[in-house]
Amino acid sequence: MPEFKLLDNVVDYMESTGSTYKLVTLGVDEKLLNEINSQNNTTYTLNELEKAADKCLAHEWLTHATMGGGKYGSLRITPKGVGAARSRRKAEELKASRTWLKESSDYIEDHKGILIFFVAVIALATFILKVTGE
Repeated sequence: MPEFKLLDNVVDYMESTGSTYKLVTLGVDEKLLNEINSQNNTTYTLNELEKAADKCLAHEWLTHATMGGGKYGSLRITPKGVGAARSRRKAEELKASRTWLKESSDYIEDHKGILIFFVAVIALATFILKVTGE
């Protein structure tokens, strides 16, 4: 999701420079687009990044830092945005470090509707075979 790539870019910059969220502003432009695409090996367009910024603004993860910067200029991450980015990053790290047993369990949990359907079909087929006597 490009909105989390956008937030991650800001948080990475904050951590690399030792800045707080109050000191970092960004503008959604070609420079930021190229930076995000090169860091994440993605091919987002400027329009997609602007829509991601709109989503971040709607969730109050970004806010306008100054007036007159345009819709996508002079944006600032909020504490809520920093929390969302760090929470998402932590969840991805935990997901990547799962054991094969946990991955199997999660797969079954995610697809339990399909498994229940197959079990029901097998049970119905077994019942029909029993009733018909074959």
